[in-house]
Amino acid sequence: MLFLIGCQLPIEEKIPVSVDSYLGKVPPVKTAVIHLMNEDMSKEDIEYRQFYRELKPVLESKGYRFRAPSAVILRLKFGSKKEGSVSIRSTIDTAEYIHPVDEPSILPTTMYDREPLYEKYISLTAVQAGKEENQYWKITVSQKDHAPDFRSSRDKLLYLLSHFIERDSGRMISADLTDTEFYQRYVLKYSPAEASAYFVTQPEIRRQYIRELQMRINAHAEDFKKCGLTEMREVSFMVSPFGTLPAFDFKETFNITGTPVEEKVRSCIAKYFEPLLEPPHDIDTTQPLTVKIPVR
Repeated sequence: MLFLIGCQLPIEEKIPVSVDSYLGKVPPVKTAVIHLMNEDMSKEDIEYRQFYRELKPVLESKGYRFRAPSAVILRLKFGSKKEGSVSIRSTIDTAEYIHPVDEPSILPTTMYDREPLYEKYISLTAVQAGKEENQYWKITVSQKDHAPDFRSSRDKLLYLLSHFIERDSGRMISADLTDTEFYQRYVLKYSPAEASAYFVTQPEIRRQYIRELQMRINAHAEDFKKCGLTEMREVSFMVSPFGTLPAFDFKETFNITGTPVEEKVRSCIAKYFEPLLEPPHDIDTTQPLTVKIPVR
């Protein structure tokens, strides 16, 4: 039985992943076609088409080209499957007894619950076209956690996949992938020489979210000008995990002449502002963010 202790996540989060890869030989010709092996999915499904856009550059970086005639068939299976459940142990402080004068004593109380466990995986087998019993290489990468959505693990699995295509792992390797390594090497595309062991991921994710939002805002400057805004203004806002706008306001409530900014102007800007928000994955949504509203 597996026990997980309920606690606050550290800044450096570790991501448990596994890889199991075999190498017979590298294909001499790398023209390829993908055969989707998922029984409940076709290549026309949006889940496959979205995943293929992310998988294709990984395979191309290894020299594979998707055109006919194909010398290699890549048998692909990916997705998420339930792997049972695990016991979760957490501790909360409760009052041991009620005292009429003194503060009640605090008694730690242990609580147990069970949560489902899901395995997100990518499996690829390269075989010779026309002689499909001849396998070149095969690989399976996976991650187990409580999230049922394959996309929550997709990029981490692709990062690991990119390092083990056409390689033999020697055995199944199960270990922690740090978010520092993953974010620098996969998201920011840093080389090992550029990456730093002192990099802190969560603030960078926040800064990246703000940078991308500011670019979308700048591209819609004419919309904000329609609201009657005549000068660039900073706004402070909250964003929900769904990318909605719970709170929005100017950092200064007065314009450059000292006149209060009209409610209709603020409402108009908020109307154009909210559709530009994306769901803030892996960002602390309890803290406000700040961007600038330009006027061209």
